[in-house]
Parts: sequence; C-alpha cells; structure tokens
Amino acid sequence: MRIDEAMHPESSEAYFRELCEQIGVALVATDLALNIQTWNAAAGRMFGAAADRMFGTPVISVIPQDRRIPAERMFREAITSGEISELEFQHRDSHGEARELSGTIAPVASESGVRIGASICIRDITRRIHLQAEVHESRKMASLGAMAGAIAHHFNNILGGVVTSIDFAGDCSDLAVTKRVLGQTSRALMRASVLVNGLLAFAEGTPCADDLSDLTELMNELADELEKEIAGRNIEFTLALPTLPVVPVPRTQLWTMLRNIAQNAIEAMPDGGSLRMDVSVNESAVIIAISDTGHGLDKDAQSRIFEPFWSTKGDRTLGATATGMGLAIAHGLAQVIGATITVSSEVGKGSTFTVTIPHSPERQQALGTRH
Repeated sequence: MRIDEAMHPESSEAYFRELCEQIGVALVATDLALNIQTWNAAAGRMFGAAADRMFGTPVISVIPQDRRIPAERMFREAITSGEISELEFQHRDSHGEARELSGTIAPVASESGVRIGASICIRDITRRIHLQAEVHESRKMASLGAMAGAIAHHFNNILGGVVTSIDFAGDCSDLAVTKRVLGQTSRALMRASVLVNGLLAFAEGTPCADDLSDLTELMNELADELEKEIAGRNIEFTLALPTLPVVPVPRTQLWTMLRNIAQNAIEAMPDGGSLRMDVSVNESAVIIAISDTGHGLDKDAQSRIFEPFWSTKGDRTLGATATGMGLAIAHGLAQVIGATITVSSEVGKGSTFTVTIPHSPERQQALGTRH
C-alpha cells in the first residue's frame, strides 16, 4: 500500500481509520478476550446497531446461537495459531428477512507481530446464494427435460414387453413356461421401480435435517438388502465397517447412490465373484469403496460410464436388469450432496468405485439447517 507518510505523517492513521470505516464490507475487530473494539459503518448497517452500542460486547453475540460454537473456536484459533477461517451463517435484517452472510476470521497483530485480537470481515452473499440455487435448479430441470424423451422410450420398451409376456402367459397352458414368463415380468417391473426411485431421489435435490441418517445404520441396512439380492448367485459379499461414532449422512441420496453402484457391480458378475464395501471416515470426509471382480472396464468405458442410458451390457431381453441410468443417477446425486465418485478398473479383473463425501461438524450443522 503506497502512502506518502514522509510528506503527510499526520494523515496516515486518519487514512486507515477512514478506510476501515468506509470499506464496503462489515469489519469487526476484537481484543484477546473477544470483545468488540472496532465496528465500522457497514457493520452498523448490516446488524442495525451503532458502534457505541457494540464496543466492549462479546463478538460472539453477533453470531446466531446455532453457529456460536464453531465461530468461537475459529476466533480462538485465529488468536492462538494465526489461522484464517471462513464462517457462513444466517442473519435476519431489520425487515425480518433472512440474509446469508459469509465472514473471514483472521488474527490482528501489532507492529511487532504479537497477536492482540481477531477480526471478521462479513459480506452479504444472499444474492449469490439465490443465483446459484436458480442456476442449479435450471440445470437440473434442463437435464430432466433432456432425459424425459429417452425415459419415455425406455418405459415403453419395458411396458411393451410386460404386456406381451402377460398375453403370452394367458394363452399358455404350460405352467412352467407361465411361471418363467411371470418371473421375467416381475424383474422388468422391478427395473422400472428402481429407475423411478432413482429419479425421485435426484429430483428431491438438496437434503435436509429430516433425511439425515447414521452412516453405520445405513450401511448395515444396505448390506442386509444386498445379501438378499445376491442369494443364490454365487457372489461373496463383504462389508468392512469399522466401529464409528454417529456420522450423519443424507439418507435418500446416499442410499440410492450406493445401491445403484452395488447393482452395477452385481450385474458385472453374471457368473459370480466377490463384492466388497470398505467404509472409512477421517476428519474431512466419509469414504466408501465398492469393489467387484467382474469383467472390468477399458479406458473408453471408464470415460463414459456415468452417461445416461449408456451401458456396457447392450440391449437385453425383458429379464435383463441393465437400464443405463443407475450410474448416471448416482453421479447426479453425488453432485447434489457435494460428493465425488471415482472409478478405477482393469478389464478382466474388476472395478472399484470410490464415493467421497465431505464431512465436518460445520458442514453437517449447515446441512441440518438448510431446507
């Protein structure tokens, strides 16, 4: 920053004071006890309180109750270790409307480098959040619109096969043939049900607190369902699930993601094999790896595996389970909840799909308050 202090030494302090006062973001600074010592005009407008009223009050009183614990920790870390953190929270303005605010918490140091307090610069990001939500919704609707025709065609194929099979069974006097045809019909309808449930989970969008589930509970329930699914199919199933504390995850989206990936793995092993799910949790993420010993994927297949209606299994008869939508829906749901899915595979040796879901107390708290 260039200021001619040699020519105007008396103006330097006034310059910086005026800069802090007129800057377009709310600027709040504290002492070591986290009591407010600086409160600029933008902070007054944002929170509807004059500086003389706020001086000496705890800065944590500005933060909503549900965000005070992580906020105080960030302020303490700024003072003790010099760490810079980001904090997002809601605040209702003078008209009672909810505003989305984003604050950068940083240490305040003296000329000698000794930390003497902390600061938070707060920006109103309400418009940005709304625009992002609108863009997300428009993209989702565009994607659904583009898929609608293909889905209608796919359902027509399924339903056409069902009608033909039922007509055939009705005219057939051979009980064994009738039973086999009805079994194929049941599997076809199950394909339609799985496809619809996946699309519904995608259409529901961002999860909320009402749909959170414990990771351990979800994985055990999924394992029970998969064991029933593979019964009699010569597939060995293993769930490697360590003892974990309660880890809240978005139930509908994660269940559908993992179920679709596991179904893809099962279909890749028509002659049997091994299906394994490994679960781990670290400070920043939940990691779930789903591995199979199926036919594997070449590089071209790996690059296209998440495309809607693309499948390595080709066209099948009524009894087939391939829809080409399972992994596409899983990939879309991953984007909804901020997760990623990666795949590693080798032809003839199987594939591993790794789902990584960001996890932190702050993120889970934010998820729980978003509707």
